[in-house]
Amino acid sequence: MTPIYAAADPVEAEILRAYLADHQIDSIILGAALWGAGGELPVNTYPQLALTDERDTERARELLRRYEHRRFSQATWQCPCGEANPITFDLCWACSAERPNLLA
Repeated sequence: MTPIYAAADPVEAEILRAYLADHQIDSIILGAALWGAGGELPVNTYPQLALTDERDTERARELLRRYEHRRFSQATWQCPCGEANPITFDLCWACSAERPNLLA
């Protein structure tokens, strides 16, 4: 089986597995058990989705593209000046303040 998508974490991998299943595409999650060892192992520890039927690849990729588009198209961060900025902006469009660390 060839991985089709690297998820950010095991939760996202499970959400995407269910999303594909809702569209009659069977998939499995590979490497979810490695997630806890991230930073300790010199390997990719991101969980990956793999299709059980390679014939579903085109449809699955399209569904995953839609997921990515929805995930990032509406994401914003709030600047201390009060302006909302797209998540892809590193600086506030209104005052040029740097985006705060959203993972802290």
